[in-house]
Amino acid sequence: MSEVVLFTLDGQPEPARLTIRPWGTRTLKVRLTTNTAVPPLRIRPKGMRPEDTQKGIFRAFADDSHAFEISWGGGHETGPCLRPEDFLMAFEKCAPLSAGDTSIIFFNVRHTGPDIPETAVLTLEAFDEESGDIFATLPVHLNPPPDMPSNPVRIVAAGEGQWRVQGNALPQYDPRWWPRPIAYLPTNAELPLGIVHETNQLRIIWNGKETAVITDHTTPSILDRQAISFELFHFDQWHVALRVWFFWLDKNIGDGFFIGRHEVPDAERFDFLIRRSDGKTTLACTDLHWREIWGQAEATPVQATIGIGRETRKKLIEEKLGKLFQKRTAHDHQGVYDPTQYIERLATRLGQSPDLTVRAKGTEAHLPMLHNVSQTNETPSRMTSSDVRLG
Repeated sequence: MSEVVLFTLDGQPEPARLTIRPWGTRTLKVRLTTNTAVPPLRIRPKGMRPEDTQKGIFRAFADDSHAFEISWGGGHETGPCLRPEDFLMAFEKCAPLSAGDTSIIFFNVRHTGPDIPETAVLTLEAFDEESGDIFATLPVHLNPPPDMPSNPVRIVAAGEGQWRVQGNALPQYDPRWWPRPIAYLPTNAELPLGIVHETNQLRIIWNGKETAVITDHTTPSILDRQAISFELFHFDQWHVALRVWFFWLDKNIGDGFFIGRHEVPDAERFDFLIRRSDGKTTLACTDLHWREIWGQAEATPVQATIGIGRETRKKLIEEKLGKLFQKRTAHDHQGVYDPTQYIERLATRLGQSPDLTVRAKGTEAHLPMLHNVSQTNETPSRMTSSDVRLG
């Protein structure tokens, strides 16, 4: 069961809390409900700063602390739609809610420090974009884990364009869309992970060998070190999981690459399951239009791409994954489907295997942003989630 904050638009708000992960990014998953019909509304954090917006930077902070940066996706500069409605497959517009409707909204809560506040408040505001009227508010209290270790694992700078692991307590894997209670495991084993930024690439290295490479094909590169964030998790006894975040919050990154593209704010991430014994990435995932998509590595290093424009994504959805996005058909999951448990079982098998499994030709479906990663052709795929906005 994932951690969810409840926001009743026309009732007394319940006390809401989110346990943050120090030096990490947690998903604030908000379930909105209403007993009466409401017009198309948006939702935003109260702590948006006008000076940022004027500069083309779209983000917010906690009400009383700059240690937490709040972001969201979808290219909605003023805040996500309370109820998004898809159109042209790659875009969203705001729709009204009827009595009894529910909606799920996601925010990224990124702890950047330098301090770890004992408590902070993030106030969410549901508002009418045309009139500016605030329809309802919900304060969310941000707190560190009650049993936080003294030296949690984090990935820190180790020179210009280089990062390394520091700490001796790994957080357990926390799925992006189905956040779990935070727990840490002590680790005495070496974590020989290094990350290097070279021109338009991020090279992920385990014990001196490349395990994954993320390439930005845009010119000029939109890779900006302030927009990149890393987290390392304990996944199982055989794997660690490296999560790489790209926060596209500033239209000026890449000499204005995002200006006019309606793609800021947004966030992209990749998860790589790295086998501790040999440093091979066995499984990897990313997100495509509100779906979490996993694939099994066919070769090392895994090759990934960032900076795909929205029109290109739309084409990829239509050409490569079109059937999956035909909702309420035999190609889609019936109801809510979280692939994490299936991936955990598959990771157990791959973790114990000395070699990566090689599939027969014709049995795989390749993923658009992970180039040597594939899924078996099954309908629907157990390696792809349902639309995460369903729950």
